[in-house]
This record gives sequence, structure tokens and C-alpha cells, in this order.
Amino acid sequence: MGLIFDILGSIFGYILWFFFDLVNNYGLAITLFTVTINIAMFPLAISRQKSMTKNSKLALKQQELKKKYEKNPKKYNEEVSKLYEKEGMSPLSGCFSAMILPLILWGGVIGAVTKPLQNTLHISAEKIVSANSIIQTIPGISSTYIPGYEQLQLVKLFSDIKPYLTMFSESELQDISQFNSGFKFMGLNLLDRPNAVPFSDMLWIVPLVCFLSSILSMYITQKFSGSTSNMQGCTKYMPYVMFIFTAYIAYTIPAAVGLYWIVNSLINMLQSLILNIYYNTYTINAKEEAKRFEYLKNNEI
Repeated sequence: MGLIFDILGSIFGYILWFFFDLVNNYGLAITLFTVTINIAMFPLAISRQKSMTKNSKLALKQQELKKKYEKNPKKYNEEVSKLYEKEGMSPLSGCFSAMILPLILWGGVIGAVTKPLQNTLHISAEKIVSANSIIQTIPGISSTYIPGYEQLQLVKLFSDIKPYLTMFSESELQDISQFNSGFKFMGLNLLDRPNAVPFSDMLWIVPLVCFLSSILSMYITQKFSGSTSNMQGCTKYMPYVMFIFTAYIAYTIPAAVGLYWIVNSLINMLQSLILNIYYNTYTINAKEEAKRFEYLKNNEI
């Protein structure tokens, strides 16, 4: 999985650098990047919406089959399989675009953000390893170097350690310098981790807004899809547990990733509004019925 994240991180890095070079601010670059990714993935969101609509119709038919074959579970399973085959659907349809794909994209963003020299500036691994080895011997710097975030810290401390970075070319040093100056966003340093800086630095706002925006996004989505009523017992609270966990992760990793989550949640809200207007259940069903009617009309003997 790490290899996939690195490959995606490298691809995303080109896009991030394009936007960063355009606006010279990493926060704005992350925002533009997230908007671009969501626009590119919007057809999948439409497909997922259609799949959810079909699944809701199938759920009603399944309930009928369950009543009919209540005392014959084997026959019920056979009929359900036939039903899905007839409708050209799978019980797992929509799972990839709904759960797996966002996780893969998130991993790619982390790869681009936490390894900026490798994945965004595309500097050779040999030079990066050499730089890290030298920096960890510098008095006053080595003690603050945190494993796992070496490349971010190299960018952050660039002004102080530049004389030691003789392994980089002049153009690479210029790129790192440009990168170093663009991580301030609304007074926050996106290179820092909220749990590694004083409370007064205000970075705790990132995981907090991340949590609140996730809840708001879920509320808007559920309101339009009507899925709230289907949630029973402890499953009602599972999303909140996930949001708390997400906020905790955002508290322990660079704020740039937390910003990505926030922007992504807000875009998902907007996406839900658009899908509700143009691709709601009534509209999709009406189009399906129109196609069916047209097919029957054209195939009349």
C-alpha cells in the first residue's frame, strides 16, 4: 500500500507544484488541487448516486422476497442472486468509489505533503538521504529532527541549514526556498503538526474544523439522501467515532493534510447539493422509466 501511496503522491505532487507555482501559497494550492480532483471524480459521484438509487429499489424487492421465503433461507438467497443478476447490480457496487477510492486518494495526498522533496519537487532519493544524514549531525538542529517528517522539517528549516545542502543544485535550492516561503496560510504554518507546537500557534483549529466540517457534510448528505432513518442502534454513532478518529489523525500529522480534509468535506457538501438537484432519486427513476418506455415502444411488433 505504501508503494501505491508513493506513486500517487508523486503524481499528485506534479499537480500540487503546478498550483503552488501559480499562486505561491500551499494552502491555496491544496484548495485548488482538491477542487480539481473532485471535479475529475464527479462522474464517479454521479455513478455512485445512481447505484444508491438502484440499491434502494432493490432493497424493497429484497424485503418482499424475505417475506415470501421466510421459511426457506436457501431459496431466498437464490432469488436475491437472481434479482441482482437481472438488474445488473452487485451487493458491493459503489463500495469502491464510496470507501476505497477516497482512502487511496487520501494516502496519495499524504505522500505528496509529507514527502515534498521526493514527490512534489521530484528531487532524487540519493540527494534527500544525503541531506538528512548531514542535517542530523548539525548541533541544535539534530535534536529537533522528528523521524518520519524529515523532508518537511528540511523545508521548514531551510533558511538555517541552506549552507549544508551542497548536494542540491542551484535550481533545486531555489525550488526549496520558494516552497519554504509558501506554507503560511491564514496565519498558520501548514508544515507544522498541531500536537508539536504550542497552543498559542492556533494549529488546533485545523483538527477542530476538520471534525465540524465532517459532521456538517454528513448532515447535509443524509438530509438529501434520507439515509438517517435507516441507521439503527450503535450504527447511528459510528460516523462520529470515525470523525473523532479523523480529527485525532489531523492533530498528529502536518496541518496541510488536515486542510485537505476540510476542503474536501466542504466540496462534498456542495457536491451533495448538486446531486440532489440534478441526480435525485425521482429524476433518476423518471429517466430510467423514460428509457424503458422508449425501448418498449421501439421494439413493438
